[in-house]
Amino acid sequence: MILAVIPARGGSRRVHGKNIKSFHGKPIIAYSIEAAMKSGLFDRIVVSTDSDDIASVALHYGADVVKRAPWLALDEIGTRQVIFSAAQEIGAVDCVCGIYATAPLMSVHDIVSGYSLLNEYKRHAISVGYPPLQDAAQFYWSTKTAIEEDVEYFDSFTALVKIPSERVCDINTEQDWIRAEEMYAALNN
Repeated sequence: MILAVIPARGGSRRVHGKNIKSFHGKPIIAYSIEAAMKSGLFDRIVVSTDSDDIASVALHYGADVVKRAPWLALDEIGTRQVIFSAAQEIGAVDCVCGIYATAPLMSVHDIVSGYSLLNEYKRHAISVGYPPLQDAAQFYWSTKTAIEEDVEYFDSFTALVKIPSERVCDINTEQDWIRAEEMYAALNN
């Protein structure tokens, strides 16, 4: 099974409610769900969340929901742990793509390219902004072996999916949100 996991906890501190906040007319998480669906790659698309509000939005846009254990919604828990936990809970996963809930600049082409590179590199394929190299905060592909062995994202078996800098904006603050809205408008003008 090829699985997409979209981690979306309810406790965002810097941008309140950011995972379902309206972004150009719809909840920002809808962009990630729709891109995953349009890729045609996934047998199942799930949102891992501790929030009933996020779960409701995810279901409305066609994703399944995996209720996240409270300890997996703590600030110090990384997305890799959440993605791997959801994949292990679902089981029978050949590979998983962790997709950020706040990635409206992500393209279907990039998701598909990541999958192709995953098959070549055999562990991980990670979106990175380029130039310069930076966290694109869009997606992380991992194989079953990487999930089972809890392999870190960066090793010699990791492929980098280079995302043009005009489509890279990691949304952590209100200023990042405004910048992402401006970038989205420029790209879709």
